[in-house]
Amino acid sequence: MKIVPLLLLAVAAAAQAQAPSADSVPPAVGHLTGRVSCHDTGQPGRFASIQLLSAQAATLPPLNPPADITDADRSKSIAAITSALKSALKGVFNGSNLSTLSGLDGKFQLDKIPPGTYYVIAQLPGYTSPLSTLSQQERLAPQADTFAAIAGQAQKLIVLPGQTLNVNIDLHRGATLSGIVSYSDGSPAPNVAPQLLLQAKDGTWKQIPANAPLPAVTDDHGGFRIFGLPPGRYAVKAALPTDQAIIGVGFGQMSTHMAPGDALVVYSGGALRESELKPIELAGEDNRKDVNLTFPLAGLHTIAGTVVAESDGHAVNAGSIELQDPATKASLRTVPVGHDGSFILHYVRDGAYVVKVSRAADMQAGSEDLPCPVGCKEIRSYASTAMPVTVNADLSAVRLQVTAHAP
Repeated sequence: MKIVPLLLLAVAAAAQAQAPSADSVPPAVGHLTGRVSCHDTGQPGRFASIQLLSAQAATLPPLNPPADITDADRSKSIAAITSALKSALKGVFNGSNLSTLSGLDGKFQLDKIPPGTYYVIAQLPGYTSPLSTLSQQERLAPQADTFAAIAGQAQKLIVLPGQTLNVNIDLHRGATLSGIVSYSDGSPAPNVAPQLLLQAKDGTWKQIPANAPLPAVTDDHGGFRIFGLPPGRYAVKAALPTDQAIIGVGFGQMSTHMAPGDALVVYSGGALRESELKPIELAGEDNRKDVNLTFPLAGLHTIAGTVVAESDGHAVNAGSIELQDPATKASLRTVPVGHDGSFILHYVRDGAYVVKVSRAADMQAGSEDLPCPVGCKEIRSYASTAMPVTVNADLSAVRLQVTAHAP
């Protein structure tokens, strides 16, 4: 399930801070006033968002719990996440005592703040914030180290009953990355959503939301610009725009086309895979305008095949196919197994790969007219299996045999 990063502090403030609702706020509450300024211009930070994050916030269970946990623990995890999201949505639609927007003069006010210790987080496009380097996973399901990172950067407040505090927030402009996404014949690639990668101290890469809760896409010239970045080591990746929402005329002319198996990914600096990336160093208000990415049109092939049971060769009608980097086992893309056991991946570059099938199962359709797995019953599950492949031409007969789990 994908949820935009805008819900992060709604979850943290509305669900985790355990702040009373507006109807049950005790009389002895605190108040906060302040002003947001832009350090580079000296002008007000107009319509900046200001949010308070409780220092006593609890952590959420992972959004994707491990496959080997017990059913009881999985149910508890899902229940906790569902409860937090319900609380968050109330804050999103009904407003919150812990968030507001500054006005044209940069000033803001928050009333009915439950007593406690908070961190003040202000966000304005183009400027850095304590959330700038958090991944979507860290925003949606923050853990102890996430709160520690925020605490190391954000302004701390202690709100006492009946107290009115005043704070001044000085925002610093971040660095920018911009460039062109194109095809190898020189034509621009519009409607592509470049994704920002940040390199951690251990050399690994994590994807962080860029610019806004919803990803920005390239313009008609293939241009993109990612802004408000704190100092760090970055890279950019982009996938072919194979997933798109289409809006025509009339309600019946809205449709979504999704083909994750076709999403060829390219990287900044001409890297073919994440393991080959060379970081882009950014400091202060650096403005890099030469971050270009190119989709190749030659040397692309198709991998097609079927998933069958080892016992009798029948087609397995559910599962997930993953194309992996053989050196790092990093996932390059995934595609579901079809109801006839088939799968297909387009636009695969020349090279060595691993094709892995996981969560393979025989599913029986239910009486409801719902797609699997929602409307289906699992009859038999299978162990994961993987096959190395070398691609220098189309592969049309890849056969993955899976072994049934013991009953």
